[in-house]
Amino acid sequence: MVYKYFNVRVALRVVLLSLTLLAALYVGLRHAWYISLFCLLVLALGQMLALIEYVQRTNRDLIRFLSAIRHSDFTQRFTVEGAPAQYRELHRMFNDITGAFARIKAEKEVHHQYLQGVVEHLRIGLITFDAEGHVQLMNKAAHRLLDVPFLQNLHSIERLYPALAEAAFAEPHHEARLIRLRQLTEEVLLTVHVTVLRLKGQEVRIMSFQNIRSEMEAQELESWKKLISVLTHEIMNSVTPIISLTSSISDLVQSELTPVTQAGHLEEDTMEDLQLGLRTIEKRTRGMQHFVENYRRLTRVPPPHLEELSLQALCGHVSRLVEPQMRSRQIQFTVQLPEEQLWLSADAEQLEQVLLNLLKNAMEACEVVEQPVVTLRAALDHKLPHKVRIEVIDNGPGLEAESQEQIFIPFYTTKPEGSGIGLSLSRQIVRQHGGVLHASSIPYVQTTFHLTLPLISTKELVGG
Repeated sequence: MVYKYFNVRVALRVVLLSLTLLAALYVGLRHAWYISLFCLLVLALGQMLALIEYVQRTNRDLIRFLSAIRHSDFTQRFTVEGAPAQYRELHRMFNDITGAFARIKAEKEVHHQYLQGVVEHLRIGLITFDAEGHVQLMNKAAHRLLDVPFLQNLHSIERLYPALAEAAFAEPHHEARLIRLRQLTEEVLLTVHVTVLRLKGQEVRIMSFQNIRSEMEAQELESWKKLISVLTHEIMNSVTPIISLTSSISDLVQSELTPVTQAGHLEEDTMEDLQLGLRTIEKRTRGMQHFVENYRRLTRVPPPHLEELSLQALCGHVSRLVEPQMRSRQIQFTVQLPEEQLWLSADAEQLEQVLLNLLKNAMEACEVVEQPVVTLRAALDHKLPHKVRIEVIDNGPGLEAESQEQIFIPFYTTKPEGSGIGLSLSRQIVRQHGGVLHASSIPYVQTTFHLTLPLISTKELVGG
């Protein structure tokens, strides 16, 4: 309709110009009225200029409109009320079209922000990249899990994580792959799944990965608890009657055979051997009972009684408890705490038990070196600002790579007289606090036990 009006108006202007020129020609040639001829020519010139301006203004409006569409500038508005009557309908149409595009753009932006928010909210790492490895999208979880603040191309992580880079460009599988990544302070266990899409003729790969180490540790600990529960139940069922019978037989020997021995019918040495054997059986059986009770503790860890706990107060109290032992063993002991006051929601008694156990192990480990050093350090986790990392560091012989995870398995110990439940019990307590406990070691350089716990935010403290 707009173009129809435009054509009609142009045609009318051309017809009017033609009539004016014909009139000028008639007046000049037929009557020689030069003044009238001059006036008609001036009128024709004005009509021609008006026609050119009309066409150019329409072209300018079209160019302005198309330029706005090309550059996605939908804020452009064309005057309707103050414009000449012949332009109002055209400007109204332009405004309607740019308004429709603006609404589509706004809806697309909202949809994009929604998807971006969902992607960033995921605890699963997500990376999209093309066939050359150029990263198109990488969420915060991926940055955190890989400990990489910025990544442009996946080929750049081949040196750090060759297994992950290989999985990213390998032929996609329906099943997820299990990959271990060794980082500076810990080992991460990832399940990696890669999907390939074709968008506009180009290959796009979507790689998702998740750290399942915590879940596996929890399942492993639960399995050990069930096994220990069954074993201790069966052993106690056997040990308890043995202790009872041994005690009864010992009392019976004492009451019934002592008169016989005194009368000379039973040799005194035989009587002593019999009593010694019964006492030995009772002693060893009670020792087994005590041994089983220690392991039963793993299945009976009470839930923590959570209260607001100052990190500085916790570490300060623990350090005061171990300082006399450190001095007596001539161990250089240092405590490094953040200046900012940090708060935990924790059971003070249970966490003190964990830290004391770790410090005791550190003291025992570095006794064999000439200049033993033990450090208790706490700082905000650089990857997770809402968590704090507490570290117990020593310069002892350290742990072999295969032992760094086995030491948390119940019954496993590297000490001749160790029970093998201290570290397993500590990890269970930390897990009940929503934290993680693991170890890293460079033998005779630095062995570190990392304890990561969630912090209470300032808002929670104010609200509480």
